[in-house]
Amino acid sequence: MDKRLKTIIGVCSLILMTHLPAKASEVFYSPDLCAPEELNLVLINNSDQPLKAWTQVRSKMDIDEIQFDIPAQTKSKISGDEFLKSRQAFTVKTNDNDKLQVILQCAHRPELSLGTFTSPEVTHLFSKPTQSLKIHLLNLFLKSNSVKMKALGSLGEVIEERSITLENYYDTESLKWILPRPVSRLEISGTDRLHSEVLYESQDVELQSKGSALKNVTFNVNPEKTYFLVSTKNQNPSGAFVIALDEAQKIATAREQIADPELEKIVVATVSLGSGNFNRAFASPDKSPYSWSVSQVDAFADFAHIDCDGSPDLVEERLERKLLEGGRICFWRYRVVRELSPLEVSTGLLLKP
Repeated sequence: MDKRLKTIIGVCSLILMTHLPAKASEVFYSPDLCAPEELNLVLINNSDQPLKAWTQVRSKMDIDEIQFDIPAQTKSKISGDEFLKSRQAFTVKTNDNDKLQVILQCAHRPELSLGTFTSPEVTHLFSKPTQSLKIHLLNLFLKSNSVKMKALGSLGEVIEERSITLENYYDTESLKWILPRPVSRLEISGTDRLHSEVLYESQDVELQSKGSALKNVTFNVNPEKTYFLVSTKNQNPSGAFVIALDEAQKIATAREQIADPELEKIVVATVSLGSGNFNRAFASPDKSPYSWSVSQVDAFADFAHIDCDGSPDLVEERLERKLLEGGRICFWRYRVVRELSPLEVSTGLLLKP
């Protein structure tokens, strides 16, 4: 093919890709609770449109995905041995937010409505005070994750505390906690991203308590850095992450893009493990810190190679492989959209422009 024609095709592809809306994805997390032959997934689509969902099973650094089509207004049941070869934690992903419900059924266990929260700081509330908890913790960080749990009474007093360490990525720790007095809520705090599912006993019936991030994780930010939000430009952003700059020229270039969005510069950067005390998923309900952060902004470019395209959530999802391959990112649809104050970075709360 003629070199000039290749260039034209490449440029046209880039223009098309950068102007297509990026769909937000939603991921449901299942701890390791039962063997494949004892497991069923129920995918519920209450919307008027068909949905696509993928089961995701980690195999070393790769993810085995199987697609399932769920017609509108239906329930689809999937047996565990359709997508699992052995007992382990897994995820279910859809590209349509707030339209899919995922129920996990394990033989001889109450069914669970799987959640999407990944914040290291989660609260589980109980509709009636209880003394019996069943807790399932899933580590979503590539290294060990120290977790503290506080069981609190109706007046906020600490009834009992426990600590546990999740040693490996995607490890599940399940425990039963019998408390000396009734408690009204459970606070879980990890050093890094995690997912929790909690059941509590009420009148000899086990009920599920869905986790919620009652407060955002607070970062201890570096005041010598200048922070910017990088996101898609559509009205409802499908993802967002934060970069920290300390070079005058790069700071000026980032500010130029905010003043003139038509500049359309791609952030070409290198990522490393850890949130860096500034990178969080600003577009997510729980404002969860990412497990990665931009350690170096290499350039603001007009064009970038497709190999480093993607999204913040895809980097999180496949972080181990991304780091092994050098950690290069250049998300085609993402642009610098806003300068952030240290307070906004620290709290995860965006002030009015």
